Amino acid sequence: MCGIICYLGKESAAQPLIEGLHRLEYRGYDSAGIALISDAELFIFKAPGEVGNLIKKIDLPVGCEPKIGLAHTRWATHGQATEINAHPHLSNNGDLVGVHNGTIENYHILKKKLEKLGYIFQSSTDTEVVINFIDWIRKDNDLELLDALRVALPQINGTCVLVLYSFSEKCLIAVNKGGQLCLGKSAAGYFIASDSIAFVGQAINSSDIDNNQILVLRTEEAAHLFDSDLQELEIISRKIEIDISDLSLGEFPSFMLKEIFAQPEVLREALAGRFNPAQVSFRFGGLDDYWEKIKGLKQLTIVACGTSWHAGLLGKYWLERLARLSVKVEYASEFDPSVIGPNDVVIGISQSGNTADTIKALALAKQRGATILGICNTVDSAIPKMTDAGVYIRAGIEKGVASTKAFMAQTIVFLLLALKLAKEKNTLPADKLRNIIDHLELLPAGIEKVLEMDEQIQKIAKKFKDSTNFLYLGKDYNFPIALEGALKLKEISYIHAEGMSSGEMKHGPLALVDEQMPVVMIATQGSNYEKIISNMQEIKARQGRIIALVNNGDSEIAKLVDEMISLPLFHECVAPLVNVVALQLLAYHLAAERGCDVDKPRNLAKSVTVE
Repeated sequence: MCGIICYLGKESAAQPLIEGLHRLEYRGYDSAGIALISDAELFIFKAPGEVGNLIKKIDLPVGCEPKIGLAHTRWATHGQATEINAHPHLSNNGDLVGVHNGTIENYHILKKKLEKLGYIFQSSTDTEVVINFIDWIRKDNDLELLDALRVALPQINGTCVLVLYSFSEKCLIAVNKGGQLCLGKSAAGYFIASDSIAFVGQAINSSDIDNNQILVLRTEEAAHLFDSDLQELEIISRKIEIDISDLSLGEFPSFMLKEIFAQPEVLREALAGRFNPAQVSFRFGGLDDYWEKIKGLKQLTIVACGTSWHAGLLGKYWLERLARLSVKVEYASEFDPSVIGPNDVVIGISQSGNTADTIKALALAKQRGATILGICNTVDSAIPKMTDAGVYIRAGIEKGVASTKAFMAQTIVFLLLALKLAKEKNTLPADKLRNIIDHLELLPAGIEKVLEMDEQIQKIAKKFKDSTNFLYLGKDYNFPIALEGALKLKEISYIHAEGMSSGEMKHGPLALVDEQMPVVMIATQGSNYEKIISNMQEIKARQGRIIALVNNGDSEIAKLVDEMISLPLFHECVAPLVNVVALQLLAYHLAAERGCDVDKPRNLAKSVTVE
């Protein structure tokens, strides 16, 4: 949440910073701001809303080409999304200008202390407080900024990813306490950003600024990296290997739709090297050192948030039914480590790898001695660094705030893991294992068939765009898909939606059903098909309007429903990954028909780096 992009070098800072802000809008788009520094003169521009609003306000004097700049796109935590609360913020004496990601938990205590000392605050943010706190420590102890940071950081509780420019010391200083920050180097200068995608195509190499590290940049000098005791560290660089085409829309009107349509290729990439259907073999190189422990487990714990939690819940169904492994799936924000011990394995799932609640849950489990594994999309993010081992899902950059292709890649990891365990533990007859594998091999082509139904699903969305409530029902493997379908609708269309097990319908929720209530039912073929038919009849008896996901050629359900989305037939273990694509498209088109910005849903951000 919140995005930082800063520059110090020989070229003009404005344009690369604006481009970086556009790329970081997935992290927050409540407001944006930029500070540009030219010959000791400071120009600050801010605007509520998206980066486009900021661009309209930037007005530099003719001939002014600032070579230093700090820019920020905000997801509001302290204070509303207003121009005055947008970053950058200044110290009272005007010497420090800064941008910040994270939340300062004790900011109110620091603020009261500073107010007694005569400090005045313009905004409601914790960021303005922490900048002035650091400045006060610097002045009160007659320290340079680097030493002041060393003194200040232990007194700051919470996440503090901060970049400051000091006019008196003519330096740019970045500190990472509990978040994500990286350094990019180009031929003309340096970038500092929350995510290397902000400077892809401009910088050649990237280096991590890890937890409790401080970076110092000065014009025409090499970068210097320090630990919290100010011992200098080696800066380790790596070549940036990001497909820049992931950062452009191409022929699509939105990143979400582009990412939905990318899923067949994402699946092929996720399966490559891990799945050999001819040999019925599965491989996870990142788990090799811990495989015997995983294979011998009686119980596994999964922690995650949001869509990743739904991926974990679907993983639970596969691991329990196919591999006979008992699985608990916990919301990371509610995780209690008291029952975790050294013999346990805990898996954390996160697209960004920087989800604060998941990081905290894994840290608590690690303190209890558990083996910690990660399923993550982002290389060199926080979770891969703290886990004992893990699996990268290979989904590529996902810019749409509502996750689609990352969910697909997360779930396929769990299905492969369940099949590998089932084979090695001999918990699944060979013919059943072979049947699932045959269907898994056909899955990318099956999803391509679903994507061909895009226009038909759009027509259905037009009919229901004015509805204010939806129910999503799924049974067994499709229960997590019902939850995920409802979440997608809530996230991007602002329609209230609830996902639930179809078996729970008569235990209360049936009271909601009337002629105004659309009910999305996952009714594809499987062992629970007849029960789902019964659920449909209960809903129709209450005049409910049913949108059903069915398999091609299903004539029985056609008599009971208002709308049908006919999908290719797959084994009931694999079918959820076909069904979810149809629900992604339905949510997308309902939101688009309502005029919503599907890539930037209100109040949400892609990378949730605060608890």
